[in-house]
Amino acid sequence: MSTIIIKTLHSNEEFEEFIELQRIVWNYNDYRDCVPSHMLLAVSQSGGVILGAYDNNKLVGMGFLMTGYLHKNGLYYHSHFVGIHPDYQHKGIGMMIKKAQYDKALSMGVNKITWTYDPLLGPNAQLNIRKLGAIVRNYKLNVYGETKSTTNPDARIPSDRFWVEWLINTPRVKQRIEGNYPSVDLSYLDIKQVNEVEHTIAGFKKMVTFAKYPEEKNVFIEIPFDFQAIFDTDVELALDWRLKSREMFQYYFSAGFVVIDFQTIQNDSGHKNIYRLTTRIEDIYED
Repeated sequence: MSTIIIKTLHSNEEFEEFIELQRIVWNYNDYRDCVPSHMLLAVSQSGGVILGAYDNNKLVGMGFLMTGYLHKNGLYYHSHFVGIHPDYQHKGIGMMIKKAQYDKALSMGVNKITWTYDPLLGPNAQLNIRKLGAIVRNYKLNVYGETKSTTNPDARIPSDRFWVEWLINTPRVKQRIEGNYPSVDLSYLDIKQVNEVEHTIAGFKKMVTFAKYPEEKNVFIEIPFDFQAIFDTDVELALDWRLKSREMFQYYFSAGFVVIDFQTIQNDSGHKNIYRLTTRIEDIYED
């Protein structure tokens, strides 16, 4: 992707392209769900960062950072979204935009960026947790209202989300943003697996139950290998995953655990998507 360049956007003309890309990426029927140009202008003029990824003169990717403030943490950035044109997905542009956000935040003296994502989507976890080195210790319920299936508009499930914290001034993040993230570690399978999972007749994985191990320092949680396929073909199973995993993650976060890593392991039983959770807070700041 050597032809792709990342630019900070400022003008109304650039914002109009940004709005059109929102509609394309998320398949909006009209523009009412898009962030409007006056809001993009206000954010860019008040400390936020609107980024565009260009292939020559064509806008093919976008990132939206807004400023946030908490009394106990001070100033931070919140990444409202990163979106890539369908014709340019899976080409590393999302990582390029996250790197640009990382550089911009450091240049502004900001040490943390937050965002949300669906905890059951393995590709998102691979980018956010594995490659970027972000952590999670908060679970948000039905953030955007019920999500529609791409194949069945009548099928809906709650839009629960992980609240991601990207502590960009830590060694683990600095190493991973440079591509030096750990290789697949089969020793994860030696620590406690929280949830019991079985295969359905259709070949999907179903969560049966989960155990509570508050005394453990490290545990792992399995999620489906392709949750989107489950949602598109079996909404009842998708809803079952959503509600059971919600209870499970809420329990472990309330017990002091933090999501610190994610990986896909392939063994004799197929692919296994797993999160590692720990109570060793020092692991967040080391790698």
